[in-house]
Amino acid sequence: MTDTTVGFIGLGNMGGGMSMNIARGGYNMVVHDLNRDTATQLLEYGAEWAESPKELAEVSDVIFTSLPGPAEVEAVATGDEGLMKGIKPGSVWLDLSTSSPTLIRRLAGVFAEKGVTVMDAPVSGGVRGAQHGRLAIMVGGDEKVFEKLRPLLESFGDRVTHTGDIGSGSICKLMHNSVGYGMQMILSECLTLGVKAGVDPEKLVECIRNGS
Repeated sequence: MTDTTVGFIGLGNMGGGMSMNIARGGYNMVVHDLNRDTATQLLEYGAEWAESPKELAEVSDVIFTSLPGPAEVEAVATGDEGLMKGIKPGSVWLDLSTSSPTLIRRLAGVFAEKGVTVMDAPVSGGVRGAQHGRLAIMVGGDEKVFEKLRPLLESFGDRVTHTGDIGSGSICKLMHNSVGYGMQMILSECLTLGVKAGVDPEKLVECIRNGS
């Protein structure tokens, strides 16, 4: 059991798996979600429940957030019962959400005034990857802090990369997503064109798969 207390906010499809793997890694856990039922397994495993992000921040050394998007990230960070109200100097907050590099850079400046390090660390690998610890984690921020936290990050991700300064992790994730969407669009257009040109769709797919 490590002495580090890890706070985790957002226990949904991705956050649930990631937080459970952190707990299995031997870390003291404090968790929060809008729906307490999502924490049932973690609480049975020994994690503690916090009633708000503020309450969680008051007792955590390292905090992770896994949230739907920028609006939720900002609300959890700066709301009336947000992280900013309770976070301790010397703490580290890593946002795992697919979010805005502009937002995380701005929040990093605000939190720095309280002596808190902020890092963006979006993930890729899907729900199954989150459940089984097979995630790519793209981390932007202080490299020395990154290296210190590498064992913690590797408790729920098997491909952990320091991408550069704060915001660079979010940029890498957005570019990764854009490449994926672009490939889907190209494949859709090519299949449509081939079928309209008279090729059987199953044969067309087979040839695309078999090509180099």
